[in-house]
Amino acid sequence: MSHQRKVIVVGAGPAGLGVAGGIRAACVILEKQMQPGGLMRSKTVKGYVFDWAGHIFFTRINRIRDLIEELQKGDFHYQDRESWIFSKNTYSRYPFQANTFGLPLPVVKECLMGLIEATYSDDPAEPTNFEQWIYKTYGSGIASHFMIPYNRKLWARDLSEMDHHWLADRVPRPGLSEFIDGALGPGRKDLGPNARFGYPLTGGMQTVADRLALKSAATIEYNTTVTMIDPVKQQVITQDKRVFTYDHLVLTCPLHEIVDMTRNIPDELRQLSRSLEFLSVLCVNVGIRRSSITEKHWIYFPEPEFLFHRVFVQGNAAPQVCPQGCFSFTAEITYNSKKEVDINSAGLTTLDGLIRAGLLNENDPVDVVDLIDIPVAYIVPTHERNSVVSSLREWYKRHNIHLVGRFAEWEYYNMDHAIDAGWTLAEELNQT
Repeated sequence: MSHQRKVIVVGAGPAGLGVAGGIRAACVILEKQMQPGGLMRSKTVKGYVFDWAGHIFFTRINRIRDLIEELQKGDFHYQDRESWIFSKNTYSRYPFQANTFGLPLPVVKECLMGLIEATYSDDPAEPTNFEQWIYKTYGSGIASHFMIPYNRKLWARDLSEMDHHWLADRVPRPGLSEFIDGALGPGRKDLGPNARFGYPLTGGMQTVADRLALKSAATIEYNTTVTMIDPVKQQVITQDKRVFTYDHLVLTCPLHEIVDMTRNIPDELRQLSRSLEFLSVLCVNVGIRRSSITEKHWIYFPEPEFLFHRVFVQGNAAPQVCPQGCFSFTAEITYNSKKEVDINSAGLTTLDGLIRAGLLNENDPVDVVDLIDIPVAYIVPTHERNSVVSSLREWYKRHNIHLVGRFAEWEYYNMDHAIDAGWTLAEELNQT
């Protein structure tokens, strides 16, 4: 009788569910929460649905698009993006680099002149960091009026400390003609990969996670936290002292936490893992007893007087995410050891910011102020990241341990990339 390989997956987020959906071996997922989804999770508060930070679905990966369409079976709400920036006390369309119409004329002129200089520069030197890439790509005007202040606020660090290759095709790069069109009048709003997006009609992104979990043949053990990994015995041990033996182990949790849990990993690799940097996010969810407050879907706030860097207009994600006659927002605030956030005052500060941005009135009846704290939300693409991650992945792979997903691979993945990475790993394991 042939032995059926056993695959243990730690984490029922998008990457773990992608593995479970494609694997042919016996598969068990160990998930510390009481529901699947990871950062795709949703919660309902007094009838308002909120996600773990603002989520939308868009993808250029055909098989992931087909998978989600199959899972949702038409239960998806598609829209053309209404994305904006609030700065200089006015709203301008996203992306800033193609939509300066409505901003003060000296700002528009400075951005245009900087873009011309960057476009026709004869400097052959390639950028070596994120800040240099911004100046070389967009010029000093766009850099100083949006790109630098927004990204410093988001990443809570000097941008010269960050690599720039992770950007790839994430940021639109309009030419002079597009810039001029967007300076003289309302420009194109369809630039970028998320110009059209989908969102579940009911239940938030949790419905996608739930259906991915149901589609897989894996057994999912909820409320199960892994506390130790033994690569020699090929075992994982949980908080309640259960022992799971594997032929292949798939890990989707944050890479530095994986190293902390691993027995017998060399000290130099353990030390390397301590250089991995990440951002935490505090989400302030707001429910208001007033409907149709704005047509916008999300708004960027580069200026320091606003605590949040982005507001996702949850109330416009789909028709049924709020009680009848109500509306909702999710404000996102990054923090780390260098940028602390006062959780006790974040709710009131956020409400004040929404009022100053004209999204709320002072007399609006507030129904919900709810906080979601995400300790590990974004990986930081530092210059050392690639070499550190490569060394760790190589060691784990030699022990039949596979790292997949945003946090285990330490990659800037959206959920479609994470699902696809899990699916790709499953196909590789099916061949072994």
